Amino acid sequence: MERYANGDFLDLEHDNGWSIETATVSIDYDLLAQLDGTKRSAGADIENSLCLYKALRGMTPAMALEERIWVRLTHIECLRYARDRWLAGSLEELDKQVRLHMFAPGLTSIRDDNALSRLWWNMHIASIADPADPEGALRLILKSADIRSNFVERTGTATRRPLARALIRAMRDDPWITSSERAFREFMKALNRNGGGVLSEAIDDARTDELMKECSSRAQAHMEAVLPK
Repeated sequence: MERYANGDFLDLEHDNGWSIETATVSIDYDLLAQLDGTKRSAGADIENSLCLYKALRGMTPAMALEERIWVRLTHIECLRYARDRWLAGSLEELDKQVRLHMFAPGLTSIRDDNALSRLWWNMHIASIADPADPEGALRLILKSADIRSNFVERTGTATRRPLARALIRAMRDDPWITSSERAFREFMKALNRNGGGVLSEAIDDARTDELMKECSSRAQAHMEAVLPK
């Protein structure tokens, strides 16, 4: 715990198991050094996601599921960022945060919890949702925790490219959808009810966009009906 709170792990860097070699990924250490964990906000997560994604050129989704990569980076090259962003509080709290954010034992931890891998997956999902403007998609996806959870944490959305891209188009065209967390929740409920049986891969963009408009209208009508007069 003393290492996590104030020290480092540089003396372990060359021990067996700490070095991982790959010919497909190149690392920009200058970009990694620019990661800033002192600001704990959606805006900071956006900038850090962009920075990390650019720093790890050639990284693939398959490689990004390898826990050892993220453990190495969080403990050596990016320890300052991880500490500033996640490691604080009492000794008991520090132990909890270390287990949650410094390791990545499984898909959920890699995608959502590890201090660095969650940043990479943010940007990867954004690049799937809008290859032409991944940064713009990232800013929409990280606008709130609810939106991120429906893109990054729900594989049924992220892995279905036509659906993910239609959602991004809808969020851009209809500001109401992301106007509040409640609005977005109601929209996603409407989409689950009315679009659950629709195979978006088998219909064109125009029909998928029409479905999104229908769901938005239904969600707004439901909110108006249940809100106190």
